[in-house]
Amino acid sequence: MKRLHLVAGFTALILTSSSQIALASLQGTPDFTNDRVVPLMASPNDLNANGSGFLYSSRIVLTSAHTAFSFNSNGERQEFRPDLAVGMPNTDIKKISQGVRVIKRFSAPGYLANDNPDLSDFSILILEKDLIPVKPAQLLTPEIYKELLEKRSEVKLHGYGNTEDLCLPGDALPCRSNKFKASDVPRTITATLRPSSDFPDLVGYAVPKRLSDQLLFFTPGKTSMCGGDSGGSLTSTHNGEILYLANIGTADRIYACGQSPNFDGRGGINYSQPIYKYLDLIKEAEAFVAEQIRNEKSKVAAKKATITCVKGKAKKKVTGMNPVCPSGFKKK
Repeated sequence: MKRLHLVAGFTALILTSSSQIALASLQGTPDFTNDRVVPLMASPNDLNANGSGFLYSSRIVLTSAHTAFSFNSNGERQEFRPDLAVGMPNTDIKKISQGVRVIKRFSAPGYLANDNPDLSDFSILILEKDLIPVKPAQLLTPEIYKELLEKRSEVKLHGYGNTEDLCLPGDALPCRSNKFKASDVPRTITATLRPSSDFPDLVGYAVPKRLSDQLLFFTPGKTSMCGGDSGGSLTSTHNGEILYLANIGTADRIYACGQSPNFDGRGGINYSQPIYKYLDLIKEAEAFVAEQIRNEKSKVAAKKATITCVKGKAKKKVTGMNPVCPSGFKKK
């Protein structure tokens, strides 16, 4: 059963079933320049995007909390989509033979049903094996953020999401047509980082105090996030490498492909927690993966056997999963 959750005037669907409407980009264009953007899949064999994420390292995916968790009727956080998987990065999802299963989920400590969950809308997914071999990504720091913010730097929102406007001619917001169509390829729109002081001129009202510690960004008019791409990445470049700033969490008064009941006509306020707020959670995820790899190596080592092979007076030890003596040698 669906449960509607209103976040600062923007309609976000929080489901207690195994599916979820997330956020994505209207008027976005196919863009394969982000080699870490990944599609989330309802199961390893479901070749349809059900949200997005960012491949931080070989087994760690950064995404939004509401793509991985929901709340039950008692307000308790719970996992949904038990077979959640992640597809290959920066790829046409229909060409992926199979996704890699998620075996562990971490959510921001503040992601609680009755405590402004949109302000802590961040989670980490751990995969059962390497998606691809890749070193940890470069993450935003307070110092780099200050530099980017002063320049009103352009940033990219990347993900797999709805490509259709849900409003039909004459429809009143919020629109609920069945035109939803998730993208099979990564798409992007460009936004600008903005200090809170810019928004009265941009949208005609001040940034609410509750968003004072959020990373704020702006896209004009109807160019906005929509259903199908929550957890997608907000990125820039630094020292020639991709720089992860935040997931594209939620927003206030954006168009959202016609889902928002109170679109302001100008673009609204997009906001997410900057990733440096979650370094402790990332360390916890990295520790889990390190232990996971140690256990795998221990299991492999335990299965190996060593035999002694002889050939006259010559002796040779052979170790392996199913060791066999070399030609001319016999097992002792």
